[in-house]
Amino acid sequence: EEFFNESEVNLIATYTASGIQAGVPTDISITTPKTYALLRVELSHACWLTLYSDTVSRTNDQNRLETTDSTPGSGVLAEVISTSATSQLITPGTICFNSSASNITYAKLVNKSGGQVNLQVQLTLVPLEA
Repeated sequence: EEFFNESEVNLIATYTASGIQAGVPTDISITTPKTYALLRVELSHACWLTLYSDTVSRTNDQNRLETTDSTPGSGVLAEVISTSATSQLITPGTICFNSSASNITYAKLVNKSGGQVNLQVQLTLVPLEA
């Protein structure tokens, strides 16, 4: 389930992943502008969230451990790891984009809450290219 609000300067893109099992990587696609500045990430539960520029980058990153930094040029745009529900300010500001110029941000969620949950991700962003 997705929600994309275009009524403000800062936009909020929301995605709810239903019935996410603990510890199981789950691929999602969030409707966003083609290019945007990411300001904040809010997570409803303990989670490891990674945003990618394309699906190939997400697939290539599937075996990377949470404790290992991504390599430059890998297509990882941003990452938030939390131990509970959180609102994480993204500093310094991060420019995110879809490498094929579509309105989708590809992501991977890993539920770290210890049980099955409906996990909500909320991205606060400023559109740079619709």
